[in-house]
Amino acid sequence: MSTDPSYALQALIARLEQHLAIVSQSRGAAEASVDAAFGALADAFEDYEEALYEQYSELLPFTIPSDDA
Repeated sequence: MSTDPSYALQALIARLEQHLAIVSQSRGAAEASVDAAFGALADAFEDYEEALYEQYSELLPFTIPSDDA
């Protein structure tokens, strides 16, 4: 079952807002809450991109940075 792209977009926007709120109140990127917010945002981005691709065969012009070097 595929996700509606509109729903996935709203979830992504909510995660962006949550990330901003956490980052603006944190004491640095090493804080666990910042890391968790980044992970949640990355997951929401991937969900949106997948929904967009399934519905419209489109991808986003962004990538999520990885820790792999």
